[in-house]
Amino acid sequence: FYGIGLVLYDLLAGRAGLGRTRFLDRQRTIDAVPGVRTDGLAGAVAYWDGIFDDARLALTLARTAIAQGACILNHCRVAALTRDGDGRIDGLEAIDTETGTRHRVRARCVINATGVWVDEVRRMDRPGSRDIVQPSQGVHLVVDREFQPSDRAILVPSTADGRVLFVVPWMGRTILGTTDTPRDDLAVEPLPFEEEIDFILAESARYLARAPGRADVRSMWVGLRPLVRPADGEAGNTKSVSREHTVLVADSGLVTVTGGKWTTYRAMAEDVLAECFEAKLLPARSAGTTAGLRLVGAPPPDAPTVPVTAPPGAHLYGQEAAALARLPGAGRELAPGLTEAMVRFAARREYARSVEDVLARRSRLLFV
Repeated sequence: FYGIGLVLYDLLAGRAGLGRTRFLDRQRTIDAVPGVRTDGLAGAVAYWDGIFDDARLALTLARTAIAQGACILNHCRVAALTRDGDGRIDGLEAIDTETGTRHRVRARCVINATGVWVDEVRRMDRPGSRDIVQPSQGVHLVVDREFQPSDRAILVPSTADGRVLFVVPWMGRTILGTTDTPRDDLAVEPLPFEEEIDFILAESARYLARAPGRADVRSMWVGLRPLVRPADGEAGNTKSVSREHTVLVADSGLVTVTGGKWTTYRAMAEDVLAECFEAKLLPARSAGTTAGLRLVGAPPPDAPTVPVTAPPGAHLYGQEAAALARLPGAGRELAPGLTEAMVRFAARREYARSVEDVLARRSRLLFV
């Protein structure tokens, strides 16, 4: 069933596909993922997917926007929306969280793209607005690579309660996940529920030859998904709530986008701008202008790749790896995958303001 679906995915991807789906028998499955439990194993379906460093991509997008003329205000919190004489939103007030200074920011169009917090901003515009987001919590546990000593990932498409389990090699460790639990308190630093940890470890034990226990968990973190509520307001089971994005334009001119995922970020942005153009909030421009835009650090099509002799992690800097190598401390490793030069680069070119900025938001080392 899943194999047929993945073959159809291959056909839909066409030339953009990464590789062909293959059906593996029992022995080939064991050869591919030696950490898999063999009891009851019949085989597997091998398919291709992409992996990325979300912290670096978010940062690269921000820096690319700056290169195109954007002004980025880091460590600022929206305190209020402002209006013109006709009651239309014409900007906002932001608070610099480092100094407490309030700033008035004027804008022809304000786009509310604050993830699980979009309803909080919508209520700044219209108190009492019905929530459009049902936050869903996803927990990830990090264990050592020895529990799945392979460069291949394992995906179990239907666990005991119908969710997905993945075992993914990442940054020298192995990530186990995930859960799909409704959450309404919107904690800035959410923690996993005990039953979520138990669920992931129990399900992992069904598929891994060596099952990790609580003592084997190196770290854990929680992500909050901004799932779009059904139109009738009944959120129900978040596993069935839409993963697609939604764009709303209020009478005041506030534009809200929520839902979606990393895979479709560029399409989401184009959809938002299309709504802004249609509502006459911004002067119309031709669509699809970002399709060929190369992000900061992206090499030209014919450029050689970063040599394998480069320090670990240097490939994440693309064409800027040479500038990184020229900084003091390029050969001094502070932690696996982090050199002194990378810290300097984060402070000088990537707007890092704190140790946490470097370890959690310019890399993901804090998470592993």
